[in-house]
Amino acid sequence: MSLLKAFLFSLLTLMVCNLLLVIILYVSFGRFDDIISIFTAGATTSLIYNLFCSMGHAIWLTVDRIAYQIVNDNLFSLFSILIILVAPLIAAIVAGRVGEKRIHSFFGVFLTSLVSMTVSLILIFNSVSYQIIITSEFLGSGALFIVVGGSLLNGLIFGLLAFFTTKRK
Repeated sequence: MSLLKAFLFSLLTLMVCNLLLVIILYVSFGRFDDIISIFTAGATTSLIYNLFCSMGHAIWLTVDRIAYQIVNDNLFSLFSILIILVAPLIAAIVAGRVGEKRIHSFFGVFLTSLVSMTVSLILIFNSVSYQIIITSEFLGSGALFIVVGGSLLNGLIFGLLAFFTTKRK
């Protein structure tokens, strides 16, 4: 039961943090049309991407993108990429605090990473634009490896963070 609780809290926190941080980012930069386009009927893939796919991005590409945006002084893109790191971080801390055992917190976040990987794979198989957004590659150039390897590495990193933030042994 504790594993299920850690998983559900981690998944719910990831979804809420992703959506809330994206809305805050768009509002702070005055892009109100983008907020509306996330929720419109034709853009359900955009909503699914904003809810689930932050742990589907490979962490080495995320760090590379952050460095690129810092050098090019693009503040909006920098903050949108930081959401990819901040939302799973908050989800891992919440799962660590909710989990009754350390191993349950770890596997709760790891299962969240697997859900994010599955949704990311569905999106990259459906749309070339999401292949480029998530992996910066086309499917033939290793996008599958980037999503699977990156999600497993994210699950390990954020799962260990949840493991070490758990109160109980």
